[in-house]
Formats: sequence, C-alpha cells, structure tokens
Amino acid sequence: MTLTSWIRPFLGASAIVLMAQTVMAEEWRLGHILPPDHPGNRALEAAASEIAKRTEGRVDIKVFPAGQIGGAKEILTGMTIGTHHMAFDGAGILSQWTSELGALEAPFLAKDFAHLERLIDSDKGQDLVNKLREDHGIRALDFWYFGTRHMTNNTHPIEAVADVEGLKIRVPEVALSLEFIKALSGNPVPMAFPELYLGLQTGVVDGMENPLPTIEASKFYEVQDHLALTGHLVQFVAPLVAEDVWQRTSEEDRAVIMEVLQATGNTYNQAIVELEAELVDELAANGMQVTTPDREAFAEAVEVIFPDFEDAWGTGTYEALAAVE
Repeated sequence: MTLTSWIRPFLGASAIVLMAQTVMAEEWRLGHILPPDHPGNRALEAAASEIAKRTEGRVDIKVFPAGQIGGAKEILTGMTIGTHHMAFDGAGILSQWTSELGALEAPFLAKDFAHLERLIDSDKGQDLVNKLREDHGIRALDFWYFGTRHMTNNTHPIEAVADVEGLKIRVPEVALSLEFIKALSGNPVPMAFPELYLGLQTGVVDGMENPLPTIEASKFYEVQDHLALTGHLVQFVAPLVAEDVWQRTSEEDRAVIMEVLQATGNTYNQAIVELEAELVDELAANGMQVTTPDREAFAEAVEVIFPDFEDAWGTGTYEALAAVE
C-alpha cells in the first residue's frame, strides 16, 4: 500500500572529523532489522537526509535495514565497542543490556502509545532510560510508536486463551516473550527476525506475534492464515546512538538531530496510528481470517509470570509503572 508521501528512501553517509585541517566524513552506521519498506525505515531515511542537509553534511547517517550489518544483538554490541554508531530498536532487546527496561514490555501494561509515552516520561521510566546510557553508553534520542503486537498462525483461529495451546509461536530472543507464550500454553520458538518468513513458510513455526505494519511490510499474510487481535503489547522503537559518538558532536548539530528526529517521529507516529486502522481490513482482503479475542482473559492468564521477573526488573519497578495513568 502507499504510505504517507513524506516517507521516502534516502541514503546518507555520516558525521565529521578534522584531519590535517580538512573536514572529512565519518560515517554513522545505523543498523536495524526491519525491512526496507517498513515505515520506520522510511522515516529514518527521511530524517537522515534532512539532518545531512541541515548540518551541511557534518552529520550524515547511513541507514542499513534488514539486518544488513548484523542482527539486533550484533548492532547494539557494536555500539558499545565502536563498530556501529546507531541503532533502531526497543525495550525488549535493550533489556539484555539494562534488564530493568524489560518491565516496559510487560504484556498488557500499556493501553496505547500515548499511555506508553507517559510510562517512559514518568520518574521510573526516566530512571530506566538513564541507566541504559550511564551503564552501557547507549543513548535513546526519541521514542517512536513501533505498533501494537497481535498473534498470527496457520493452524486455526484464536478466539480464546485455550486456542494458543500447543502452537509453535516464534518469539524474539527475549525471556519475557518466551514466558508470555508459555503462560498461554503455547510452545515459544526463539528465532531471528530475518529468518521468520521462511520459518513460517516451511512450518518450522506455526505462528508469530508482531504489529500490523510489520505483518504487512514483511508480507507475512502470504504465509499466515489467521490474525488474532490480541493487542498484548504496545511497543516503542527508539533511534539510538552510542554515547561517545554523541559527545564528540557539536551542541549545534545535536540540537538539529533532536529537532529533526522529534519532528519526524511525530509524523511517523501519526502515520502508524492511521496505518494500523487501515490494515485490519487490508490483511483480511489479503486472505487472513481475523478474530478479536477477549484481551482481559489473556491479561489474566499472563499475570502469573510477572513475579518471576522482579529480580531482573528491580523490586517495585513494575508496580511503579503500572500505577501511571
């Protein structure tokens, strides 16, 4: 489908260094695992082009989608050792560095993206974001709406919790995702995102869970018959930069980067909200059978896993976030 007109592909190159009194380009490598046609990738490319223009090439970001320069773990690890400069990812994978961030991905915690933004802006949310930067040198520049995750499969419609029993569901390599599916009596199968289409096509897994824009952009409707609107997880995805890269950038250019990313993010967020509203009908038209299970029943079924994560999240972290209206 045609996305909003402002999302266009751009290629950039990077920031600046002085060598022999000559300004030279230092490439900022921004890697992520989303496909090139995902609106998040298009938004990043648009932002990179605008940043390069407004900084006269001093900050010129090159975007590498679809795992071209590594998987999520490799990209984030690279940011901590200097081989990668930027990433675009969310709390689930970041919790492998700062475990407390995992609480932001507790199923059914956030009602919608506006609520998730309030969770991040809360005192506890800011503590978690700051801890990631202070402990691991990974700075979140903004928070964008990745989408609300729903479940798909090839076996049968999901109308109730019992319908998940026995299904082989692909999950990210995140402990909370594994336990979420187990709590529903499914069989979680950790699998890297770039391998997922083939895994669904060949029956290695029966299903998966992802936001609607990801399902559409990755053409998962070609290899999945059933879509259940479980809405179990509202997620952000953040443009991330290595702190040492950020600190060697001028304050003037930092201000431009922040202004462009926030403006782009606002437009992107609205585009995702509008896209999600359209995609249920579009995915149904592409052959997916759509069901709307009882979310409260699903939420009750997974509450039992939260105490198991108290050590990782920190005592009282989930409760503090859950208290944010």
